Amino acid sequence: MEFKVGICGLGRSAQEFHIPLMKRVGKFRIVAVCDTIQGRRRVADRDYGTIAFSDYKHFLDTDIDLVVIATPSSSHFRIAKMVLEEGRHCVVEKPIALTLKEVDYLIKLANRKRVVLSVFQSRRFDGDFITVKKLLDEHLVGEPFTIESRATSYGSLKNYGVKEFNPAWRYRKSYGGGILYDFGSHIIDQMLCLVKEQPVSVWCDMKSVIWSREVDDYFKLLIRFRGGVTAHLEASQVSRYNLPRWYVLGTKGALLSENGGHPIKIKTQMKGEDFERTYQVEPSCWEKYYENLYDVLMHRAHPVIKLDEVRRTAAVIDAAQLSAHNRREEKVRY
Repeated sequence: MEFKVGICGLGRSAQEFHIPLMKRVGKFRIVAVCDTIQGRRRVADRDYGTIAFSDYKHFLDTDIDLVVIATPSSSHFRIAKMVLEEGRHCVVEKPIALTLKEVDYLIKLANRKRVVLSVFQSRRFDGDFITVKKLLDEHLVGEPFTIESRATSYGSLKNYGVKEFNPAWRYRKSYGGGILYDFGSHIIDQMLCLVKEQPVSVWCDMKSVIWSREVDDYFKLLIRFRGGVTAHLEASQVSRYNLPRWYVLGTKGALLSENGGHPIKIKTQMKGEDFERTYQVEPSCWEKYYENLYDVLMHRAHPVIKLDEVRRTAAVIDAAQLSAHNRREEKVRY
């Protein structure tokens, strides 16, 4: 069976990630696009041969099984609410919404309508994350007590978006911009997959350094977990030097993963002597997101991206925003 898909927002995310990944899986067919920008509707017709709409009502009146929402972050909740109310399955780009309250509303609505709601947490399928998780699951460093994760670079994303829309929307507050919502959604989600205990509190510092005066282009986040694990997360678009992508200290050793796909190092002690070994990074496999989604839709398989995990990420982001505003540690409230 092939699922008929409608795309909301034909920008770079849809064109460079969602559409190619669905084509690679081969069990999804793009049949409609909704975009408020006329130039993007022309692209839909020219490049994909799909019918294109300017309003969501007529778009949702078409014969669509699944809607993919790839619009700016501040619009996710509003559009997802419309899609779910129409009883359609729904994939939302991260972040699914800007607050935990909005996330809870969407989850309850999806359950009431008995449709699938999923978030495109594609970085679950990054090769470095897959490899780090596997090595930690094998207890090669013992029990981790501190984990550091960073996504740092130098450069503006002001020209990343499509030219017909606002290429700099990620630096506008009205669009839900800022690196905490953007890349923070990924690295927080990854961290919550690595640490099984519940996050208890967070401390966060957010800064608008170079690329925007409205939203953050840098943040540092400390998460304390029940059981004693501490996580340090950092994301930046103003880093001329990069620190390691991953750094883990455990009761038996340490793990180090540099940026750029270098082999991951683990140093520990065996029989009283220092021992170091390197591990090749496994390949990324983002298409597995849509492979799993097909199995969820077709065979009621267990989703890789679970909605209770989505809630935890939203709760941490809520607390991080509050912590940065109040300049103090804040509890994570579910």
